[in-house]
Amino acid sequence: MSSEASQKRKVLVAREDLVNSLSLIARKRGSTLYSLTNEIIEQTIRAESMGVTLRDVLDSYEILKANRSAGQTLIPIDVLIAMTSKLSPKDLEEVERLWREAGRWYGEYITIRFRENFKDSKSTIQHLEKILKEIRWEFVDLVIQNEGDGIRVRCVSPQIPAELMKLISTFIEGLLEPFGYRVERRSIFKGILDIYAVRAQQKQ
Repeated sequence: MSSEASQKRKVLVAREDLVNSLSLIARKRGSTLYSLTNEIIEQTIRAESMGVTLRDVLDSYEILKANRSAGQTLIPIDVLIAMTSKLSPKDLEEVERLWREAGRWYGEYITIRFRENFKDSKSTIQHLEKILKEIRWEFVDLVIQNEGDGIRVRCVSPQIPAELMKLISTFIEGLLEPFGYRVERRSIFKGILDIYAVRAQQKQ
């Protein structure tokens, strides 16, 4: 007798439409509903043991996949810091423009790629926060929240110098534009970035 057959079984109750969808997936895989259900439960337990939910894992994967499609490249933070330190004031100005354009293009891309996630202000802020955290700028803390008539983006990473923080700021500012936000004020220091943006029509 196989190990699977000798295991005790327990009945689980689920919505009929979900069970039907799982059955279809199992058939396409050439598997059984029993095996697929156990695989899903095992992976859920695995995710929880890592301190995350299965939804968190899938959300991160979806963003990572979108980043690859958008041409995002992983560059070690030490390399970015070294490159930024070599820029002349004139070069830095040009690079800032490129970072802003890159941010705006990426913002346009994710408004299309994740359209269903931007139904209202709350869901937009939550998803933007997830996306920025997945870009891997090694932030110790990154928070986006409603404040007054706009939103506030706060980032902390002690190792990032002000020059690189300024570039990151221009990327974020460009990213916010397709969502109708315009930066009203920003504070940039070594390891700290604080941006406040309002809806374009609200800006005085």
